[in-house]
Amino acid sequence: MKRNSFLLLTVLVVWIASMSGAFALDASTLYNGCRGEEVKRMQQALIDQGYLGGYADGIFGRNTENAVRKFQAKHRLTADGLAGKKTLALLYGASASSSAASAQAASSSASSSAASAAASASPAAASAPASSSKNGLFSGNYETLRIGSSGERVRILQKALIAVGALSGSADGRFGNRTKEAVVTFQKSEKLTADGLAGKKTLTALESASASGKKIAASSTGDASSSESAGASVSASASAPDASSLQLLHWFNDIKPNLRNKQKLVIVDPASGLSWTLQILSRGRHCDAEPLTREDTETMLKAFGGQHTWDVKKVYVRLPNGVWTIGTTHDKPHDANTIKDNGFNGHTCVHFLRDMAETEQNDPNYGVTNQKAIRAFWKSLTGQEIAQ
Repeated sequence: MKRNSFLLLTVLVVWIASMSGAFALDASTLYNGCRGEEVKRMQQALIDQGYLGGYADGIFGRNTENAVRKFQAKHRLTADGLAGKKTLALLYGASASSSAASAQAASSSASSSAASAAASASPAAASAPASSSKNGLFSGNYETLRIGSSGERVRILQKALIAVGALSGSADGRFGNRTKEAVVTFQKSEKLTADGLAGKKTLTALESASASGKKIAASSTGDASSSESAGASVSASASAPDASSLQLLHWFNDIKPNLRNKQKLVIVDPASGLSWTLQILSRGRHCDAEPLTREDTETMLKAFGGQHTWDVKKVYVRLPNGVWTIGTTHDKPHDANTIKDNGFNGHTCVHFLRDMAETEQNDPNYGVTNQKAIRAFWKSLTGQEIAQ
Protein backbone atom coordinates (compact mmCIF):
# COMPACT_ATOMS: atom_id res chain seq x y z
CA MET A 1 0.00 0.00 0.00
CA LYS A 2 2.84 2.39 0.89
CA ARG A 3 4.58 1.48 -2.39
CA ASN A 4 1.46 2.33 -4.38
CA SER A 5 1.07 5.63 -2.54
CA PHE A 6 4.70 6.49 -3.27
CA LEU A 7 4.25 5.73 -6.99
CA LEU A 8 1.08 7.83 -7.11
CA LEU A 9 2.83 10.73 -5.42
CA THR A 10 5.75 10.50 -7.86
CA VAL A 11 3.41 10.57 -10.88
CA LEU A 12 1.57 13.54 -9.40
CA VAL A 13 4.79 15.52 -8.89
CA VAL A 14 5.95 14.80 -12.47
CA TRP A 15 2.55 15.84 -13.86
CA ILE A 16 2.54 19.10 -11.88
CA ALA A 17 6.08 19.88 -13.08
CA SER A 18 5.17 19.28 -16.71
CA MET A 19 1.99 21.33 -16.48
CA SER A 20 3.76 24.24 -14.83
CA GLY A 21 5.90 24.60 -17.94
CA ALA A 22 2.79 25.05 -20.03
CA PHE A 23 1.69 28.00 -17.92
CA ALA A 24 5.14 29.49 -17.31
CA LEU A 25 4.89 32.19 -19.95
CA ASP A 26 5.64 35.58 -18.48
CA ALA A 27 2.88 38.15 -18.94
CA SER A 28 5.23 40.20 -21.14
CA THR A 29 5.88 37.31 -23.54
CA LEU A 30 4.59 37.84 -27.10
CA TYR A 31 3.50 34.79 -29.08
CA ASN A 32 1.49 33.70 -32.13
CA GLY A 33 -2.01 35.12 -31.72
CA CYS A 34 -1.04 38.29 -29.82
CA ARG A 35 -2.05 41.68 -31.18
CA GLY A 36 -1.36 45.31 -30.33
CA GLU A 37 1.25 48.02 -30.08
CA GLU A 38 3.89 45.82 -28.43
CA VAL A 39 3.64 43.36 -31.30
CA LYS A 40 3.92 46.23 -33.77
CA ARG A 41 7.04 47.53 -32.00
CA MET A 42 8.62 44.08 -32.09
CA GLN A 43 7.73 43.61 -35.77
CA GLN A 44 9.29 46.95 -36.70
CA ALA A 45 12.53 45.97 -34.95
CA LEU A 46 12.51 42.64 -36.84
CA ILE A 47 11.84 44.47 -40.13
CA ASP A 48 14.61 47.00 -39.50
CA GLN A 49 17.10 44.19 -38.94
CA GLY A 50 16.02 42.21 -41.98
CA TYR A 51 14.31 39.28 -40.26
CA LEU A 52 10.77 40.15 -41.36
CA GLY A 53 9.32 41.47 -44.60
CA GLY A 54 6.25 43.63 -45.16
CA TYR A 55 5.11 46.15 -42.61
CA ALA A 56 4.32 46.16 -38.89
CA ASP A 57 0.59 45.44 -38.55
CA GLY A 58 0.50 44.53 -34.85
CA ILE A 59 -0.70 40.98 -35.56
CA PHE A 60 1.60 38.14 -34.39
CA GLY A 61 1.10 35.46 -37.05
CA ARG A 62 3.12 32.75 -38.78
CA ASN A 63 5.50 35.12 -40.58
CA THR A 64 6.25 37.01 -37.37
CA GLU A 65 6.82 33.77 -35.46
CA ASN A 66 9.25 32.55 -38.14
CA ALA A 67 11.08 35.88 -37.96
CA VAL A 68 11.39 35.58 -34.17
CA ARG A 69 12.78 32.06 -34.58
CA LYS A 70 15.37 33.30 -37.10
CA PHE A 71 16.42 36.08 -34.74
CA GLN A 72 16.68 33.67 -31.81
CA ALA A 73 18.71 31.13 -33.79
CA LYS A 74 21.04 33.87 -35.04
CA HIS A 75 21.68 34.99 -31.45
CA ARG A 76 21.92 31.48 -29.96
CA LEU A 77 18.68 31.68 -28.02
CA THR A 78 16.10 28.90 -27.79
CA ALA A 79 14.38 29.19 -31.18
CA ASP A 80 10.84 28.59 -29.94
CA GLY A 81 9.18 31.61 -31.59
CA LEU A 82 8.14 32.98 -28.18
CA ALA A 83 9.32 36.56 -27.72
CA GLY A 84 10.07 36.69 -24.00
CA LYS A 85 12.15 39.12 -21.95
CA LYS A 86 15.54 37.86 -23.16
CA THR A 87 14.53 37.84 -26.82
CA LEU A 88 12.92 41.29 -26.70
CA ALA A 89 15.75 42.86 -24.72
CA LEU A 90 18.30 41.57 -27.23
CA LEU A 91 16.10 42.52 -30.18
CA TYR A 92 15.50 46.09 -29.02
CA GLY A 93 19.13 46.45 -28.01
CA ALA A 94 20.27 45.34 -31.46
CA SER A 95 17.73 47.65 -33.05
CA ALA A 96 18.95 50.61 -31.02
CA SER A 97 22.56 49.79 -31.91
CA SER A 98 21.59 49.57 -35.56
CA SER A 99 19.88 52.97 -35.43
CA ALA A 100 22.85 54.52 -33.67
CA ALA A 101 25.21 53.01 -36.25
CA SER A 102 23.04 54.38 -39.04
CA ALA A 103 23.01 57.85 -37.48
CA GLN A 104 26.78 57.75 -37.04
CA ALA A 105 27.17 56.55 -40.62
CA ALA A 106 24.98 59.40 -41.85
CA SER A 107 27.08 61.91 -39.90
CA SER A 108 30.31 60.40 -41.23
CA SER A 109 28.85 60.42 -44.73
CA ALA A 110 27.99 64.13 -44.47
CA SER A 111 31.47 64.99 -43.22
CA SER A 112 33.04 62.85 -45.91
CA SER A 113 30.94 64.52 -48.59
CA ALA A 114 31.96 67.99 -47.42
CA ALA A 115 35.62 67.02 -47.44
CA SER A 116 35.29 65.45 -50.88
CA ALA A 117 33.64 68.58 -52.25
CA ALA A 118 36.46 70.71 -50.91
CA ALA A 119 39.00 68.43 -52.58
CA SER A 120 37.07 68.34 -55.91
CA ALA A 121 36.56 64.58 -55.80
CA SER A 122 35.52 62.64 -58.92
CA PRO A 123 31.79 62.33 -59.75
CA ALA A 124 31.89 58.56 -59.30
CA ALA A 125 33.30 58.82 -55.81
CA ALA A 126 30.83 61.54 -54.86
CA SER A 127 27.80 59.49 -55.92
CA ALA A 128 28.80 56.31 -54.09
CA PRO A 129 27.10 55.83 -50.70
CA ALA A 130 29.37 56.06 -47.69
CA SER A 131 30.29 52.83 -45.93
CA SER A 132 28.08 52.06 -42.93
CA SER A 133 31.04 50.70 -41.00
CA LYS A 134 34.45 49.13 -41.37
CA ASN A 135 32.61 45.98 -42.44
CA GLY A 136 31.11 47.66 -45.52
CA LEU A 137 27.75 49.11 -46.47
CA PHE A 138 25.75 46.46 -44.64
CA SER A 139 27.89 46.27 -41.50
CA GLY A 140 28.48 42.58 -42.07
CA ASN A 141 24.73 41.82 -41.99
CA TYR A 142 23.99 39.93 -45.22
CA GLU A 143 20.55 38.66 -44.28
CA THR A 144 18.60 38.36 -47.53
CA LEU A 145 16.48 41.36 -48.58
CA ARG A 146 13.47 40.73 -50.79
CA ILE A 147 10.09 42.12 -51.86
CA GLY A 148 8.28 43.21 -48.70
CA SER A 149 11.48 44.07 -46.78
CA SER A 150 11.78 47.60 -45.43
CA GLY A 151 13.99 49.73 -43.23
CA GLU A 152 17.49 51.16 -43.17
CA ARG A 153 19.18 48.18 -44.84
CA VAL A 154 16.81 48.45 -47.80
CA ARG A 155 17.54 52.18 -48.01
CA ILE A 156 21.28 51.46 -48.09
CA LEU A 157 20.68 48.81 -50.77
CA GLN A 158 18.72 51.29 -52.90
CA LYS A 159 21.37 54.00 -52.53
CA ALA A 160 24.04 51.57 -53.68
CA LEU A 161 21.91 50.47 -56.65
CA ILE A 162 21.40 54.12 -57.58
CA ALA A 163 25.16 54.75 -57.27
CA VAL A 164 26.05 51.96 -59.71
CA GLY A 165 23.30 52.93 -62.16
CA ALA A 166 20.90 50.02 -61.65
CA LEU A 167 18.16 52.18 -60.15
CA SER A 168 17.04 55.79 -60.46
CA GLY A 169 15.07 58.04 -58.14
CA SER A 170 15.34 58.26 -54.37
CA ALA A 171 15.79 55.59 -51.69
CA ASP A 172 12.59 55.17 -49.66
CA GLY A 173 13.56 52.06 -47.68
CA ARG A 174 10.78 49.89 -49.15
CA PHE A 175 11.69 46.86 -51.27
CA GLY A 176 9.07 46.70 -54.01
CA ASN A 177 8.93 45.52 -57.61
CA ARG A 178 11.20 48.25 -59.00
CA THR A 179 13.88 47.57 -56.42
CA LYS A 180 13.66 43.88 -57.30
CA GLU A 181 14.10 44.70 -60.99
CA ALA A 182 17.14 46.83 -60.15
CA VAL A 183 18.63 43.96 -58.14
CA VAL A 184 18.07 41.65 -61.12
CA THR A 185 19.78 44.20 -63.41
CA PHE A 186 22.79 44.35 -61.10
CA GLN A 187 22.92 40.56 -60.69
CA LYS A 188 22.98 40.10 -64.46
CA SER A 189 25.82 42.61 -64.79
CA GLU A 190 27.82 40.64 -62.22
CA LYS A 191 26.86 37.23 -63.68
CA LEU A 192 25.07 36.23 -60.48
CA THR A 193 21.83 34.28 -60.24
CA ALA A 194 19.27 36.88 -61.36
CA ASP A 195 16.49 36.03 -58.87
CA GLY A 196 15.90 39.50 -57.42
CA LEU A 197 16.86 38.30 -53.93
CA ALA A 198 19.57 40.44 -52.38
CA GLY A 199 21.52 37.80 -50.48
CA LYS A 200 25.14 37.67 -49.34
CA LYS A 201 26.73 37.26 -52.80
CA THR A 202 24.69 40.10 -54.25
CA LEU A 203 25.22 42.43 -51.30
CA THR A 204 28.99 41.87 -51.14
CA ALA A 205 29.27 42.36 -54.91
CA LEU A 206 27.28 45.57 -54.58
CA GLU A 207 29.56 46.78 -51.79
CA SER A 208 32.59 46.22 -54.01
CA ALA A 209 31.00 47.82 -57.07
CA SER A 210 29.87 50.85 -55.06
CA ALA A 211 33.25 51.30 -53.39
CA SER A 212 35.07 51.18 -56.73
CA GLY A 213 32.70 53.66 -58.38
CA LYS A 214 31.64 51.09 -60.96
CA LYS A 215 28.78 51.96 -63.30
CA ILE A 216 26.67 49.41 -65.15
CA ALA A 217 24.46 49.87 -68.19
CA ALA A 218 21.56 52.27 -67.69
CA SER A 219 18.54 50.54 -66.19
CA SER A 220 14.92 50.79 -67.27
CA THR A 221 13.70 50.10 -63.76
CA GLY A 222 12.72 53.72 -63.08
CA ASP A 223 12.13 55.31 -59.70
CA ALA A 224 12.79 53.65 -56.37
CA SER A 225 10.46 56.01 -54.58
CA SER A 226 6.74 56.57 -54.13
CA SER A 227 5.52 55.20 -57.46
CA GLU A 228 6.64 51.78 -56.31
CA SER A 229 4.47 51.70 -53.20
CA ALA A 230 1.58 53.73 -54.57
CA GLY A 231 1.03 51.27 -57.39
CA ALA A 232 1.82 53.55 -60.34
CA SER A 233 3.58 52.08 -63.37
CA VAL A 234 3.07 48.55 -62.12
CA SER A 235 4.81 45.85 -64.10
CA ALA A 236 2.39 43.46 -65.79
CA SER A 237 4.96 40.66 -65.92
CA ALA A 238 5.47 39.99 -62.22
CA SER A 239 6.69 36.60 -61.05
CA ALA A 240 5.24 34.53 -58.21
CA PRO A 241 6.33 35.75 -54.77
CA ASP A 242 8.86 33.93 -52.63
CA ALA A 243 7.03 31.82 -50.04
CA SER A 244 8.71 33.60 -47.14
CA SER A 245 7.40 36.99 -48.28
CA LEU A 246 3.77 35.84 -48.56
CA GLN A 247 1.43 37.13 -45.84
CA LEU A 248 -2.07 35.98 -44.87
CA LEU A 249 -4.02 39.24 -44.61
CA HIS A 250 -7.64 39.87 -43.63
CA TRP A 251 -9.81 41.95 -45.98
CA PHE A 252 -11.56 44.09 -43.39
CA ASN A 253 -8.75 44.30 -40.84
CA ASP A 254 -5.59 44.54 -42.94
CA ILE A 255 -6.30 45.27 -46.61
CA LYS A 256 -9.41 47.37 -47.19
CA PRO A 257 -8.45 50.20 -44.78
CA ASN A 258 -5.21 50.76 -46.74
CA LEU A 259 -6.60 50.67 -50.29
CA ARG A 260 -7.77 53.56 -52.44
CA ASN A 261 -9.67 53.60 -55.71
CA LYS A 262 -7.48 53.66 -58.84
CA GLN A 263 -4.57 51.99 -57.06
CA LYS A 264 -3.19 48.89 -58.75
CA LEU A 265 -3.18 45.20 -57.84
CA VAL A 266 -0.83 42.74 -59.53
CA ILE A 267 -2.36 39.28 -59.93
CA VAL A 268 -0.23 36.18 -60.47
CA ASP A 269 -1.86 32.88 -61.42
CA PRO A 270 0.22 30.04 -59.91
CA ALA A 271 -1.38 27.52 -62.27
CA SER A 272 -0.23 29.19 -65.50
CA GLY A 273 2.47 31.58 -64.27
CA LEU A 274 0.67 34.45 -66.03
CA SER A 275 0.27 37.85 -64.40
CA TRP A 276 -1.87 40.92 -65.05
CA THR A 277 -2.63 44.28 -63.47
CA LEU A 278 -6.01 45.44 -62.16
CA GLN A 279 -7.07 48.96 -61.21
CA ILE A 280 -9.25 49.23 -58.11
CA LEU A 281 -12.76 50.43 -58.86
CA SER A 282 -14.50 50.13 -55.48
CA ARG A 283 -14.25 48.34 -52.12
CA GLY A 284 -17.14 46.65 -50.37
CA ARG A 285 -17.20 43.11 -49.00
CA HIS A 286 -14.64 42.33 -51.69
CA CYS A 287 -12.59 44.40 -54.13
CA ASP A 288 -14.06 45.41 -57.52
CA ALA A 289 -11.36 46.06 -60.11
CA GLU A 290 -10.77 46.47 -63.84
CA PRO A 291 -7.98 45.23 -66.12
CA LEU A 292 -5.66 48.19 -66.56
CA THR A 293 -5.01 47.68 -70.29
CA ARG A 294 -6.23 45.58 -73.19
CA GLU A 295 -3.08 43.49 -72.80
CA ASP A 296 -4.00 42.78 -69.17
CA THR A 297 -7.48 41.66 -70.29
CA GLU A 298 -6.00 39.32 -72.89
CA THR A 299 -3.54 37.84 -70.37
CA MET A 300 -6.30 37.33 -67.80
CA LEU A 301 -8.54 35.69 -70.40
CA LYS A 302 -5.70 33.36 -71.38
CA ALA A 303 -5.20 32.36 -67.73
CA PHE A 304 -8.89 31.37 -67.58
CA GLY A 305 -8.59 29.14 -70.64
CA GLY A 306 -9.86 31.67 -73.18
CA GLN A 307 -13.35 32.10 -71.73
CA HIS A 308 -15.09 34.59 -69.47
CA THR A 309 -16.23 32.65 -66.43
CA TRP A 310 -17.33 32.96 -62.81
CA ASP A 311 -15.09 30.01 -61.95
CA VAL A 312 -12.95 30.80 -58.90
CA LYS A 313 -9.20 31.02 -59.46
CA LYS A 314 -6.72 30.98 -56.55
CA VAL A 315 -4.11 33.69 -57.06
CA TYR A 316 -1.26 35.63 -55.51
CA VAL A 317 -1.99 39.35 -55.13
CA ARG A 318 0.57 42.11 -54.79
CA LEU A 319 -0.95 45.04 -52.93
CA PRO A 320 -0.08 48.68 -53.70
CA ASN A 321 2.38 48.76 -50.79
CA GLY A 322 4.36 45.89 -52.32
CA VAL A 323 3.16 43.22 -49.87
CA TRP A 324 2.09 39.86 -51.30
CA THR A 325 -0.96 37.98 -50.07
CA ILE A 326 -3.44 35.44 -51.46
CA GLY A 327 -6.94 35.79 -52.85
CA THR A 328 -9.35 34.53 -55.49
CA THR A 329 -10.78 36.08 -58.64
CA HIS A 330 -12.78 35.42 -61.83
CA ASP A 331 -12.80 37.02 -65.29
CA LYS A 332 -16.52 37.56 -65.92
CA PRO A 333 -17.14 41.23 -66.88
CA HIS A 334 -20.19 42.65 -65.11
CA ASP A 335 -21.76 45.93 -63.97
CA ALA A 336 -19.86 49.24 -63.85
CA ASN A 337 -16.52 50.08 -65.42
CA THR A 338 -14.46 53.26 -65.95
CA ILE A 339 -11.67 52.15 -68.30
CA LYS A 340 -13.19 52.21 -71.79
CA ASP A 341 -10.32 50.93 -73.97
CA ASN A 342 -9.23 47.81 -72.06
CA GLY A 343 -11.46 45.34 -73.95
CA PHE A 344 -13.36 44.43 -70.77
CA ASN A 345 -16.96 45.66 -70.63
CA GLY A 346 -17.44 45.75 -66.87
CA HIS A 347 -15.33 44.84 -63.85
CA THR A 348 -14.12 41.70 -62.12
CA CYS A 349 -13.84 40.89 -58.39
CA VAL A 350 -10.94 40.00 -56.12
CA HIS A 351 -11.81 38.24 -52.87
CA PHE A 352 -9.55 38.20 -49.81
CA LEU A 353 -9.72 36.40 -46.45
CA ARG A 354 -12.80 37.13 -44.33
CA ASP A 355 -14.24 35.46 -41.24
CA MET A 356 -16.36 32.52 -42.36
CA ALA A 357 -19.25 33.33 -39.99
CA GLU A 358 -19.50 36.87 -41.36
CA THR A 359 -19.33 35.59 -44.94
CA GLU A 360 -22.03 32.98 -44.35
CA GLN A 361 -24.29 35.72 -43.03
CA ASN A 362 -23.66 38.29 -45.79
CA ASP A 363 -22.55 36.26 -48.84
CA PRO A 364 -23.77 32.70 -48.24
CA ASN A 365 -23.26 31.47 -51.81
CA TYR A 366 -20.48 32.84 -54.00
CA GLY A 367 -18.75 34.54 -51.06
CA VAL A 368 -18.51 31.28 -49.14
CA THR A 369 -17.22 29.52 -52.27
CA ASN A 370 -14.37 32.03 -52.48
CA GLN A 371 -13.58 31.78 -48.77
CA LYS A 372 -13.35 27.99 -48.96
CA ALA A 373 -10.99 28.32 -51.94
CA ILE A 374 -8.79 30.81 -50.06
CA ARG A 375 -8.56 28.47 -47.07
CA ALA A 376 -7.73 25.50 -49.27
CA PHE A 377 -5.06 27.55 -51.08
CA TRP A 378 -3.40 28.62 -47.82
CA LYS A 379 -3.36 25.06 -46.52
CA SER A 380 -1.79 23.82 -49.77
CA LEU A 381 0.94 26.46 -49.42
CA THR A 382 1.67 26.17 -45.69
CA GLY A 383 -0.09 23.08 -44.36
CA GLN A 384 -1.95 25.33 -41.90
CA GLU A 385 -5.70 25.47 -41.33
CA ILE A 386 -7.38 28.88 -41.06
CA ALA A 387 -9.36 28.69 -37.84
CA GLN A 388 -12.25 31.07 -38.55
